[in-house]
This record gives sequence, structure tokens and C-alpha cells, in this order.
Amino acid sequence: MGQHNFPALPPQPAEIAIGVAAADIHHHLVTAPDGKRVYRLSVWTPPLDPAPPTGYPLLLMLDGAAVFDSLTRTQAALPPGRSLQAVVVGVDHDDAKPFDPKANLAARSYDYTPPSPGADAPRGAPNNPDAVGWAKRGGGADHFLDLLLQQVLPLVQARYPVDPGNRNLYGHSYGGLFVLHAALTRPQAFQRYVAASPSIWWNDHTILQALASPAAVLPAGIDVTVMAGAEAKGQDDAPGSPESVVRALSRITHVRADLQVFPGLGHGAMLPASLAATLQRYVR
Repeated sequence: MGQHNFPALPPQPAEIAIGVAAADIHHHLVTAPDGKRVYRLSVWTPPLDPAPPTGYPLLLMLDGAAVFDSLTRTQAALPPGRSLQAVVVGVDHDDAKPFDPKANLAARSYDYTPPSPGADAPRGAPNNPDAVGWAKRGGGADHFLDLLLQQVLPLVQARYPVDPGNRNLYGHSYGGLFVLHAALTRPQAFQRYVAASPSIWWNDHTILQALASPAAVLPAGIDVTVMAGAEAKGQDDAPGSPESVVRALSRITHVRADLQVFPGLGHGAMLPASLAATLQRYVR
């Protein structure tokens, strides 16, 4: 990879690190229906093993530039006889840089945040849910979900050996917020949802209000995992705490929700750590 003028992504934790070869990654471009945005898909498949008869699990991962930057920079090898048995698809804006949140902020803010009152000028900022004027225009998550379900998934399923009954969605930060919104609004699109360090603070904790709504009903067979660094843990009943999110999810019928905590990790370091932990589930 070339030289970058933005900070390097923190490394994955050594004990769970997973790397892939850049030569094994395929790329596709998808244009939004309105023609205003182009998205890059980065696809990795197990290079040697024949696919199972039903296909591999599919891991659809937001912030794909950062995801694959981490995977291709990591040199860790799995033990002999063990390999990653999943198709990994990273989705990102075509001009996204691997770890430059400020440069990508406007596009991520719109695509990854749910439609809600005030989304055009949302309240809140990291560590300050009452901030005004920090967050960019949001509310486009439903449009982005439509693109994933109507364009991205059909392309991947037509070209790669994936199991349509084992689809998994992962996102970090704003992407984690998007994952929670997707679980509530399109619960049958994926079988497992992984929200790492989700931006619960966004727009007056809008996602918590949605989780508490009587209309929030998910079908059987849905798993939601919330991952958080130890710094995000606070009082269990504090608004926006990881514990409060998992509790709210657990009150919804048929939802299996769990919390995975990474001691000592901050928000940025949670991306590579949660990525590695998510992938380790599919090492065989």
C-alpha cells in the first residue's frame, strides 16, 4: 500500500489477530440509485478450501477501507490446520481513506445514522450528548440499507459462494449505530448483528428511544452482539451505556443479546479489536 498522510489504524490484539493477503481481495463498484454516491466493495474469500455445499457464512462489514487496511497490514498467521471460513465483504465510499474519520465524516454521518426528528442537524458528540453543531447531517440509514439489500447482497450472492441463511452485519462507531438500526428495522436481512462501540449518543440517544418502543419486535433467530471498550462502561443504568443497550435489546421478544467488553481499549482501538473478534468466530 502507498504512503498515507493520516494516522495508522491501531493494530489488532496479538492473541486474536487475523490477516489476509491483498492479492486475494476482489473489488467491485456499486452506484447508488440516485447516482450521487459510488461505493467500493472489497471481497475476500477463502483461497484454497472448497466451499461447503451451502456456501460460506457472509460477513458484511461497514467502513470497508479501514477493515481491509487492518486485515492486509496484519501479519499474524492462524495455527496450522485452521483457517478463516467465511466470505468477508467490506463496504465503503469509493474515495474513503482507511483511517481518516474526519475526511469520511459527512458521508458516514448520512449513510450510517437513522432517520429521526432533528437528523438534519443532530445533537450530540462523542462524550457530550448535549453538544450542538458537531454532528453532520444524518438520517440516510434506510437508503443505505436499501442499497445493501437490493444491490450489494445480490451482487455478492451471484458471484461468491455464500450461504444466504448465514448473513452477518458488522459496524463500528457510526457503523455500530447503523447495525442496531438495521436489526430493528430489517431484522430478517441478517442472522447476526455486531455493533462495536456504537454511537449511542447520536441525536439525543435516538436509537435508545427506538429500542424502547413497543413497536420493536424482532423475529426468532436473531443475535445481536454489542462490543465495547472498558472506557465506555459506566453506571449500568446510564443512558447510552453498553449495558443499557443490551438490556433494552434483551427486553425485545426473540432477541439474543450479549455484551463483549475489551478491557483497556479506547474507541479507535476497538475497530481492529472488534473486527478480529468477529472474524475469530468463523475460524475452523
